Amino acid sequence: MNKFMIKPEIIFGEDSLNYLQGREYKKFLIVTDRSMVQLKLVDKIIEKLPKDSEIQIFSEVEPNPTVDVVEKGVKELFHFQPQCIIALGGGSSIDACKGILYFGNKLFESLGKENGNMEFIAIPTTSGTGSEVTSYSVITKGNSKIALAYDEMLPKVALLNPEFMKTLPKKIIADTGIDVLTHGMEAYVSQNRNPFTNAMALEAMKLIGANLLKHYENPKDLIPRENVQYASCLAGIAFNNSSLGINHSIAHSLGAKFHISHGRSNGIVMPYVIEVNDEAEELYGEIASQLGLPGETPQEKRKVLKIYMEMLKEKLEIPKSLKELGIDFEEFKRLIPEILKDIKNDICTTYNPNSLNDEEYVSLLLKIYFGE
Repeated sequence: MNKFMIKPEIIFGEDSLNYLQGREYKKFLIVTDRSMVQLKLVDKIIEKLPKDSEIQIFSEVEPNPTVDVVEKGVKELFHFQPQCIIALGGGSSIDACKGILYFGNKLFESLGKENGNMEFIAIPTTSGTGSEVTSYSVITKGNSKIALAYDEMLPKVALLNPEFMKTLPKKIIADTGIDVLTHGMEAYVSQNRNPFTNAMALEAMKLIGANLLKHYENPKDLIPRENVQYASCLAGIAFNNSSLGINHSIAHSLGAKFHISHGRSNGIVMPYVIEVNDEAEELYGEIASQLGLPGETPQEKRKVLKIYMEMLKEKLEIPKSLKELGIDFEEFKRLIPEILKDIKNDICTTYNPNSLNDEEYVSLLLKIYFGE
């Protein structure tokens, strides 16, 4: 028996924050990072909440949220006991909030207490992870990233507001945009794909292909900005139901060990994974066709798709290799056994089109390092 979840409820558009005005709760917990407070984006949320409500802000989230941050958040959740929890920020804030909510609920259960069925609202301020519509969360522990997947972490409501993306730095637009493309691509070639995920993944990639560079070049242009946001959400729903692949497994490990942003890690890895996943050649060909790329056969189209990704990365100023990024080779070589272990333990590896052995993984990792 298969399952396709179409939660959460998605509220989108320039006036989407008005949804918060109807939340008749007395206690709200906002999970975010310090920059959201400093930029006064948290204020935009607070001004929409009931005037007589009690609001607590947990702003200790950092990029690649750690187990320690989640533990601090659980303590905040337990002591404050809100009726509604709001995640505001990029994927890190939303992922951290999911971890806080999941482990907080486990703590309440262990103590025999009711959590009051808190409403979980996710408000993304970047267009990339799709975390606002997934039951996935990635938490960093030491030099490893732990990918969690529990239905209980799925937000009840996702608020998509394009205003938050208007002033994003170009580097973040590039990294998060390439992350959307990776989500769509891995969802489409996943062994767990189905017609529902296929439709959403293809539309997400089509929107990215037509709008990402426009958004990158002019972040204040509303239509490309909105379309990239929609693509992120669609790709999130797709991979939440189909899973991802080794592009993400490798990126998770590289990101944790070398402190590379998640989207940039995915972008560096992507062309080499397209090359190694020959079992998905026909599907890559379909993606190429959706993006309007030339080619007569699936083999030709897959090659053209790889070249297209390399050209797109160049325009977005994403390095083609770890060497170009400045990663020391001796350090990289020393960590290969740990990276292999991370890949095998990552839940994203399960439905990858190709199953690789250690020798094939090492060969792939060396290509990712040298860019050859």
